[in-house]
Amino acid sequence: MPRAKKSLGQNFLVDSAVIRQLINHVNPDSNDDFLEIGPGKGAITKELLSKSQSIHAVEMDNDLSKGLMTLDSFGNFHLHNENILSFDPSKICKDKIRVIGNLPYNISTPIMFWSFKYLEFFSDMHFMFQKEFGERLIAKNDNKNFGRISVITQYLTRPKFCFSIEPESFSPRPKVESVFIRFEAIENRSINDAISTKLQEITHIAFMHKRKMIGKSFEKIISSSELTNLDIDSRSRPENISVEQYVKIAETLL
Repeated sequence: MPRAKKSLGQNFLVDSAVIRQLINHVNPDSNDDFLEIGPGKGAITKELLSKSQSIHAVEMDNDLSKGLMTLDSFGNFHLHNENILSFDPSKICKDKIRVIGNLPYNISTPIMFWSFKYLEFFSDMHFMFQKEFGERLIAKNDNKNFGRISVITQYLTRPKFCFSIEPESFSPRPKVESVFIRFEAIENRSINDAISTKLQEITHIAFMHKRKMIGKSFEKIISSSELTNLDIDSRSRPENISVEQYVKIAETLL
């Protein structure tokens, strides 16, 4: 059996009770098509295969891909031996597809932005993350975990915390806790739409200096009086401004 590769951030989920809990949260239907990111040794894949219409699994590890080929016998399993960051889901999607993955901790951010790029093809996404990263995605304003990626994530999706996962549920055992989170894509929003593009710009400015008041950070793009008209206190710090308020600023600047 292939061993986990530290260079690829591999930690295989081996706890059958957690896998059952995960499947219950995903609640697969016989008409569902899934895209699984990093299936590893197929622990989640095998459970989903009997409950869904099809699974397209993207696994870049050649050794793991060889082991996954045995799942071809199910008839509804399709393996793509490539890097998810180079994978174009439009080639497999006729209708909306559901996404699931135990994401490598070292590339969780790039994978999230990859998923935002192709959001029009996804009905929902269920991901496992390092707890600290997951908390940043779902954090609300007035929270130390709230940041740029919180704003972008919550503009494009409706994230919902599902449950925590202890380190002993994985092999090898990571040094941190994990979380399982669901993301529901919001219709008619895209990482490349005008508001999202402007949000990326203004959150970059705001969170570059987290201790700076936003009136000072934004002085070259929007006045304090304009912020006041939007019911936003120019003396606030970046983490005090809600997603809805950031969207108001973005709309004003368009």
